[in-house]
Amino acid sequence: MTSSANTSLANAMDTLSLTLTNTRVIDGIIYAANSAGISPEAYAEWLLTQDGHRFADANNYGVITSAAFVARFTPTEYGNILAAAGNTVEVPDPIPGVPTAEQQQAYDDMVAAYALLENPTLDDTNMYQAVLASYAAATAPTNQAEIDAAEAQNAEANEIKALLDGLFSAPLVPLDDQRVVGGLQLLVSRGLLDAARPAEILFYARPFPQVNDTTDLLVDDGIALLPGGGDV
Repeated sequence: MTSSANTSLANAMDTLSLTLTNTRVIDGIIYAANSAGISPEAYAEWLLTQDGHRFADANNYGVITSAAFVARFTPTEYGNILAAAGNTVEVPDPIPGVPTAEQQQAYDDMVAAYALLENPTLDDTNMYQAVLASYAAATAPTNQAEIDAAEAQNAEANEIKALLDGLFSAPLVPLDDQRVVGGLQLLVSRGLLDAARPAEILFYARPFPQVNDTTDLLVDDGIALLPGGGDV
């Protein structure tokens, strides 16, 4: 059972389309896709992606060392990123609010009264919760805005630090890793990189710059054959 699979490739090899006509192969992919809970097309793409990554990794296509990755940033960019990662502040201790005598008495009376109710009604519960909410607002830290601002600043700095720890310290950096791509977009969103820089940083010299417009791949009972009959 022989079927043809025509792959259309642009000269820059940015896209690849595939059509399978071997029914046994198609049925096997459908079974595997159903087992995985995804579409046959998504499963076939996943298989090709896994294999493509395996051979790309083995040949170091689009994979560089962390030192080489760091070197793709300008000194100013890298310095700004390090500064952002270290831009933490001490979170101030909360300064509790002080309720008025009336608020304190209302709270104490409500807690005591509600505790005595064997079967509180919905109205009882709503009134009790309203008094508790009012008391919580009266005793909330008076410097909550400063606390929130400090915690938000530290969270942003720690996110950049986690990016540095995860990417810049890795032995090897695959340039298409979503953590890398997402990390660079995070730096753009924080104003630490210009919008055009991620594409420049992720660039690598392609190993096959020139190919034919179309390449025919024969599939014979699951064995890939080169045009002309040679095994892959």
